[in-house]
Amino acid sequence: MRVKNPVNTTPFNPEITKTERKNRKKKKQATTITPDKPSSSDYLSTDKPLVENDMVERGGEGNRPPRRTLGDYAYQQGPKHYNSIFIPPFNNKVVELKPSLLSLIGSHPFAGMDHEDPYTYLSTFMELCNTMGASDEDVEVVYLRAFPFLVAGKAKAWLQSHPNKSLNTWEEVEEKFIVRIFPPSRFISAKFAIVTFSKGSDEPLCEMWERFKALLWRFPNHNFDDAAQLHIFYSGLQPQTKIILDALAGGTMMSKSLEEAFVIIDSIAASDYQSHHDRAPTQRKGIMELDTQNAILAQKKLLAQQIEALKK
Repeated sequence: MRVKNPVNTTPFNPEITKTERKNRKKKKQATTITPDKPSSSDYLSTDKPLVENDMVERGGEGNRPPRRTLGDYAYQQGPKHYNSIFIPPFNNKVVELKPSLLSLIGSHPFAGMDHEDPYTYLSTFMELCNTMGASDEDVEVVYLRAFPFLVAGKAKAWLQSHPNKSLNTWEEVEEKFIVRIFPPSRFISAKFAIVTFSKGSDEPLCEMWERFKALLWRFPNHNFDDAAQLHIFYSGLQPQTKIILDALAGGTMMSKSLEEAFVIIDSIAASDYQSHHDRAPTQRKGIMELDTQNAILAQKKLLAQQIEALKK
């Protein structure tokens, strides 16, 4: 068979040299790679350290961190404003803590001493904060903002021992405050004082009843119900007082309900307070009352004067 040569279909280009230059230029531009930012492997492959290469890449030493000496590291670095309590904003923008209120709260701070009663301080603190007339949503914010002004001494050190803004709610602050200031040993002592409550010498019934209720109020987590409280108080009475209460109860106090027993004790305490107040001695004008020791000294002085007169 006879083979025919293929027909050349390429168009004729009279400016072939110029076209070839354009093709070489396009090919060169396509093969050119734009350099990216050096990777970590590039830093490792170089002889210079990473920090210096980074400074060169950024264009000089203008971004070099400030030089710090050993003396600079010796200074304590901490937050400018430290507060263990996270204070949320007020919902009502009108609410504002007055300096007079903070000064009144801080005039008698709680120092965390053993003789101080934390419940009394908290009750007084909340009463003062409630005088602002804030809403139920903002009153807890008032508690959180004003509580640091209530504590001092060991109690202040306890509050600052918590991390910055770690106490978020008033319930959390109050619970941790009571647990820290009122440890289990003190709680057991308080319950023992309630269980062993008894009438003091020459103490009227009205004062005994008020002292018992104040003891229960100072330790509200005593876990004694109303029936247990009445049994403890009745057991601490003297036999003569028990006879009076049983007579008013129409036989025995044990036959009365809780409400009736509280009414009887309150009525007897009120009557005893009135009679005790009426029996208070009144001092006559121009007469100075002396106790036993002063009276004996006065008699000795008078006797010495009489003996001196007899000698003369």
